[in-house]
Amino acid sequence: MALGALLFNMKKLLTIVVGLSLGILISTTANADLDKAIAYAEAGEIDNAHKELLLIVEAAETGNPKALYEFGVMYKTEGYWIVQSDESAVENWLESAKLGYAPAQFVLGASYIIGSGVEKDLSQAKYWLQQAIDGTNVRYSNDAKTIYNLNNLDQY
Repeated sequence: MALGALLFNMKKLLTIVVGLSLGILISTTANADLDKAIAYAEAGEIDNAHKELLLIVEAAETGNPKALYEFGVMYKTEGYWIVQSDESAVENWLESAKLGYAPAQFVLGASYIIGSGVEKDLSQAKYWLQQAIDGTNVRYSNDAKTIYNLNNLDQY
């Protein structure tokens, strides 16, 4: 295998690993309510966990950007919601991203890079990662810059 092809495959693998770990990465800072539901579930307080998840759903239905994002994570992550659907996760992330929520912009951009829940579209990836880069959340801005540059999105 040529060196160029090897480097391309390594970069692609890195993007996939980053994309797959987004839920874990983002959940550490952005999911206060989802984290609370998970803590209840881990403590065996299933009724409280269900109540917390329903509060997220209710807040998402009112258009709360953080709740829309968390509801997307619930759809994306097996065991967090009744059904698992990458497409429904992306729908919720898109609504949240449109409202300016940086974690949703970041994960949506990464989803478009790897084609998770959406058709792979590097121009859409560029758009959403640029939104995160331009935002005020330093962590997501820096992470978005890294993924943006790794995938040479300035070409799109």
